[in-house]
Amino acid sequence: MHQEQRESITLEIKGMKLFGLLHTPVNLSNAPCVFFCHGLAGNKIGKDRVYVEIASKLCREGIASFRMDFRGSGDSDGAFSEMLPEYYVEDALAALNFLTTRKGIDPDRLGIMARSFGGPVAVEAAAQHKRIKSLTLWCPMFSGEQWRDHWQLLLSHSVDAKKAGEMMRINGQQGSTEFFERFMRISVENPLKELSSIPLLHIHGEEDTKVTMQHAHDYERIRKGASAPSRFIRLPKTDHDFSHFDEKQRSIDETIQWFKETLK
Repeated sequence: MHQEQRESITLEIKGMKLFGLLHTPVNLSNAPCVFFCHGLAGNKIGKDRVYVEIASKLCREGIASFRMDFRGSGDSDGAFSEMLPEYYVEDALAALNFLTTRKGIDPDRLGIMARSFGGPVAVEAAAQHKRIKSLTLWCPMFSGEQWRDHWQLLLSHSVDAKKAGEMMRINGQQGSTEFFERFMRISVENPLKELSSIPLLHIHGEEDTKVTMQHAHDYERIRKGASAPSRFIRLPKTDHDFSHFDEKQRSIDETIQWFKETLK
């Protein structure tokens, strides 16, 4: 069991500062590391501090982790209203590049833990970065298909401007029309196929109405031909926020065990 130390990290991209926390096991000189991709309008802490809990438990097992706020989220610079989907990928790549050069981190044993919209960000970043060794995805988005009728309603101008603004608001933060236009075109099918040699743990709640089980089925469909191990866990009482305590704890335990096995 390793002790943990935490260090504030500041990265810069396009003149904006990104703030994060690096958790490292004490007296371990070449630790594997997991980067966290939070969801849309989320932050590096996670709901009910779940990312903090996972990071600390990983550390005890000798695995470092890096939790960072993307631009326009949490403590980082930028405004949510100015974000585009590709900016999240840029930020994730900046974080991964930082980890590959960080003393004490093994650049050949990097993993990504992602949730919700962080799922496609993680998949695209992993496909571009080429050095990711393991993925864990909680209730990840597969494509924008689920929300296209919603988007068409906005485009039809059948709702007034105030209502349209409310429909483009996430967790109290206002998204832009350009963001949602690009969001609706998201699909991880091709980059996910490129990751067939990378182990994948996929956890999804059957009570999730925000990112429905169809997304989970699509991930499973694409991974059928993968050469690396895949594990799909379905939680019967879990919603998008992992509100069911026991099933959330199981998800945390499964995540820790997965990274222990795949980042050896």
